[in-house]
Amino acid sequence: MDIKERAEALREISTPGSRIGLTELSRSNAWRKALEQRGLLEIVDRADAAGYLVSVDSLNEMLDVINALESEVERLTIQQMFTARGDKEQWETGSELSQSAQESLKRRKEKIHAFLDGGR
Repeated sequence: MDIKERAEALREISTPGSRIGLTELSRSNAWRKALEQRGLLEIVDRADAAGYLVSVDSLNEMLDVINALESEVERLTIQQMFTARGDKEQWETGSELSQSAQESLKRRKEKIHAFLDGGR
């Protein structure tokens, strides 16, 4: 969410009708219409926020935004991984890949044996 969207959200939540007192919540159901119109109501106990009521549609919208942001983070993370590899890209397939994997395992085996043998 950019700064403009945050400011609009704060302006929206601070407008009359977007807050409901805890006692009013328990005494009437007039808040239901406001929730339907706004999608989000702040529940206050005296001057402190006690919680929030979110309509199903607004919740689904929030979940969609969260999913989109998570996808973007995942995409950027994968992109950073490939960028960090730089020139280490050596894609191999078939027999090349098999031979390279066997050689890598052999080198690792030799290093482990050398370590276990006390560096001999």
